[in-house]
Amino acid sequence: MLEEGFERNHCVDAILNGRILEDYPDDQRCLVLGRFDFSPGSVSPLHVVCDYSDPERVDLVTAYIPQRPWWLAPDRRGRQR
Repeated sequence: MLEEGFERNHCVDAILNGRILEDYPDDQRCLVLGRFDFSPGSVSPLHVVCDYSDPERVDLVTAYIPQRPWWLAPDRRGRQR
């Protein structure tokens, strides 16, 4: 996270103010698309994968800035892994 310029509080903000982009009910996980201020005047998309298998908390599994070739746009997949 730190190498890409965002921190835990950016992930929490993305979850609270973003939207679920993909849901994986069999795994009890979802992918949230949010945004964070990369620098003054520059906003970047942020993907956060959340695990909601525990009814008392949500775990942040991973977070990343969506990039090509895997993402054509922040909300549109590109090449499959």
